[in-house]
Amino acid sequence: MQTYLIKKSDVAKVLDMESCIESVESAFRLFGHEKFQMPARTFLTIEEYNGDIRSTPAYIPEYPIAGVKANSDHPDNYKLDLPTKIATILLIDPKSGFLIAVVDGTYISNMRTGAAGGIAARYMANKTVNVVGFVGAGKQARALFDALMIVHPEIKKIKVYDIIRKHSELFAKYCTSGHSVEVEIVDETAGAVTGCGIVNTSTSARNPLFNDSIVSPGTHINAIGADTAGRQEMSSSILKKAITVVDDWDKASDFGEINVPFHMGEITRADIQAELGEIIIGEKNGRRSEDDITVFDSVGLAVQDLITAWNVYKRLMENEEYKSKLLDVSFLD
Repeated sequence: MQTYLIKKSDVAKVLDMESCIESVESAFRLFGHEKFQMPARTFLTIEEYNGDIRSTPAYIPEYPIAGVKANSDHPDNYKLDLPTKIATILLIDPKSGFLIAVVDGTYISNMRTGAAGGIAARYMANKTVNVVGFVGAGKQARALFDALMIVHPEIKKIKVYDIIRKHSELFAKYCTSGHSVEVEIVDETAGAVTGCGIVNTSTSARNPLFNDSIVSPGTHINAIGADTAGRQEMSSSILKKAITVVDDWDKASDFGEINVPFHMGEITRADIQAELGEIIIGEKNGRRSEDDITVFDSVGLAVQDLITAWNVYKRLMENEEYKSKLLDVSFLD
């Protein structure tokens, strides 16, 4: 039996943001109904290289598919001209345990992170959003932009701040290349927060980027960057003031945006209103009024990666031209 090796270029043939949003929203619905297995994420810290390697397995009986996502996070990789986050997804037949495919997970991870933020904005932001802010202008910001332009096509202006101005300039060029939006590059965090209907943070910060005093009424915040213990982008004052929603309580309290204030005793579980899947399936509400500030703490769920990778695999298998060009190997020979 053959195992397919699916590169980024293969994934990109069949995965666009609209289809990724569809896959990720279906994952959130399954999560809301608890129709999956997803054990705790494991971490291997490599202090001498300022990085870590994570592993998360999952099994989704409804499809049925099982798999493991292995990914690394090395903030200094820009010095090596490599992505900060690099991932690989293993698709495994749950009946036999056979390895069906090895899939590039870096592209999928960026796409599904953006999709998750877009879905959160669909259910938690106000219905009309004209101005969107970005703190951090890397690949995750681009994916968030793509998703937001699908769920809120009325967006007219983008404000962006990055500690490396060149990143902001490249991000501005990306945004205007396919959309009629105005982009303003600002010189401080506050400029990308105040007056925005949606704010997206995707940094490696270990201290709050801003506090509640500069957040305008009605703002929805996608807090994307914190996915490791010790990282924090939001102040506890924001989290307590806002309607704060997580993708998964257990993982968010250990690794997500809420991990530091929770373990410091600055917030409790009572300060977290819902998991996003509960809002999507209608069990809980994500916004009560137009003036509410809302926060989505996105750690990332293996079921999102797995469903997206599985849908990519199926689309490639269904297209004879694409399938014929895939690399394959027999690991059992």
